[in-house]
Amino acid sequence: MFNPWDNGSKTYRITLLTGTGLILLGIVAALIGGGVQIQFIQWVAIGLIGLGLVTHLVAQVLRARDAQRRHRQARQAGR
Repeated sequence: MFNPWDNGSKTYRITLLTGTGLILLGIVAALIGGGVQIQFIQWVAIGLIGLGLVTHLVAQVLRARDAQRRHRQARQAGR
């Protein structure tokens, strides 16, 4: 079975983990900001979550690009 983690490039893995980490930091910051009622921390949390989502989407684009490259190479090798 195809596993994108095993077959993905190093760039894909780093980008994916970075996006996931940013989302996690944003969630933690949102909880802290909500708990202590500091609006600045809440805005930072929104920014971190947004940046994490964008980074995660970039990772998905990298994954699709890598898959297209693999398929193209497989077709050329099969000729």
